[in-house]
Amino acid sequence: MGQGQGSSSGGAAEAGAGQQDKSDVWLPPGSFRVDPSKPHRKASNSCDRIREDMVKCYENSKCYKAGAPFEECLSSNDPEYVTSDCIWLRKGYAQCRRDLLNRNRIWQRGNRAA
Repeated sequence: MGQGQGSSSGGAAEAGAGQQDKSDVWLPPGSFRVDPSKPHRKASNSCDRIREDMVKCYENSKCYKAGAPFEECLSSNDPEYVTSDCIWLRKGYAQCRRDLLNRNRIWQRGNRAA
């Protein structure tokens, strides 16, 4: 009889725990709950600024103004056809994207695209 009582009280505790799990979403240690009244912030370094500068640079280049497709201008390494600033911005954007994927590099060398 003692065993039957223990199992019934354990079942009630498990049922209560199941209800608590449904109302509270599990968060990894060190995480905070998101306040639904506040909009989400995007990452401070999402490479958007350098991407916008790169696109503007390529749109103002001789290559793009001559009617070449944007992809052709983007793949050109000729500083006469596409300015050297555009080439450096393209390389900086590629490095920024790499740094987003490999966060260890930022801890070692610092964030370049900010």
